Amino acid sequence: MVSKLPMVPGMVQRVLRAAREGETPAQCGRECHVLHMPGLRLQTPTKRDVRIMYAAASDPQAQRWLGWTGPAVIPQQDLEHQLARTAGQGRAFPHVLGPVRYLVAIDPAAGRVAGAFGVDTDAGEVGGWLAPRYRGRGLGRGLFAGAAEFAHQHLGIPSVTAATEISNAACIAVLASAGFIPAAGPDTHILPDGREVPVRWFRHESAYPTVCEA
Repeated sequence: MVSKLPMVPGMVQRVLRAAREGETPAQCGRECHVLHMPGLRLQTPTKRDVRIMYAAASDPQAQRWLGWTGPAVIPQQDLEHQLARTAGQGRAFPHVLGPVRYLVAIDPAAGRVAGAFGVDTDAGEVGGWLAPRYRGRGLGRGLFAGAAEFAHQHLGIPSVTAATEISNAACIAVLASAGFIPAAGPDTHILPDGREVPVRWFRHESAYPTVCEA
């Protein structure tokens, strides 16, 4: 898990209220994005996907790294129900909340949410997570490579950074495998739940960033 782009109080409610119009496209268009990575389809979430997306990171293992608070954390008794739902169905929205753009990761074989990531277009930071059943399967590389591609080739951002706790060896390995390299940054980061944690920074760059038709 990358412990950046936390959900803050009021953010989830605004996202849910915003999820009203537009259809999920087969490809990028009308401010909706679609990318294909090995084992994952990355796309603008539908209204139905939003709660599932949060459920994918609401288990204790994920929250150890993310430290979310409030409505972003789905109750434990609701997790299995949410994660069993079919994803990518129904009406979609651009999923723009301030400077952060999110894509949901869908398992194309099972049709379920495998995780999600966000790109902060102002700070140039990325963060993401995988659902419990999709961890340890080598999908993190595609998730964060997709986040970098989304930033560079869809949003036109030439350089993005990611931070993770220094003890999160799995995430550090994933970032390296996705082409991120060590970078300078603050030594610590304060999570939404108030914990101050030591972090390592990584960056991913593109010499030819572009903006897609969406």
